[in-house]
Amino acid sequence: MCVTACSAGQSSPSQALASRADVKTMKNPIPATPESIATGKRLFDRLCANCHGAAGNGISETAATLEKAGKVKPSDLTDDKWDHGSTDGEIFIEIRDGIDPNAAMRGLNGKPGIGPQELWHLVKYVRSIGPKPR
Repeated sequence: MCVTACSAGQSSPSQALASRADVKTMKNPIPATPESIATGKRLFDRLCANCHGAAGNGISETAATLEKAGKVKPSDLTDDKWDHGSTDGEIFIEIRDGIDPNAAMRGLNGKPGIGPQELWHLVKYVRSIGPKPR
């Protein structure tokens, strides 16, 4: 799975990023409620759908443009392929920090109005449209 944030928000990988094992075991403190998933969807629609598509399936004009340019297109978040980690913690870190400094996906870290709680709601929404946790 590749969670992208094609927004123009500023981001850089966190200097305080814990070890990969710590990231894998991070637990989402937000309960999976209809309200949390709806909040995550609103954030997804605003911050992620431009690249990942409204359904999260990786089909969008931006994805088509990236593919035509020979660049990596946004992942299908609804399939069972997890390219960058499958735990809530790994998904959280990818949304926060981005995938790679040279990739189209920039993280949401530092974007005004987006803090840990909003990121966790996004994780809940991505979970609701994608494969179940392993």
